[in-house]
Amino acid sequence: MITVWLIGIGISCTILVRRLPKPAPIIEVRPPKPHPKAVWIPGHRKWSFKYHKYIWIPGYWKIR
Repeated sequence: MITVWLIGIGISCTILVRRLPKPAPIIEVRPPKPHPKAVWIPGHRKWSFKYHKYIWIPGYWKIR
């Protein structure tokens, strides 16, 4: 909950912000390791302010 006061105007309002719970994780199949030093970064859900819902960010290999 966010309360906002507009000083000098004498107006205040309360804004209720509600997010949906995160959905269950998606089971990913890892592709073959592309390099001996590669590390798997798992996929995850991220809140999208554009779409107003959680979106899936797929996992990927990162070379360290």
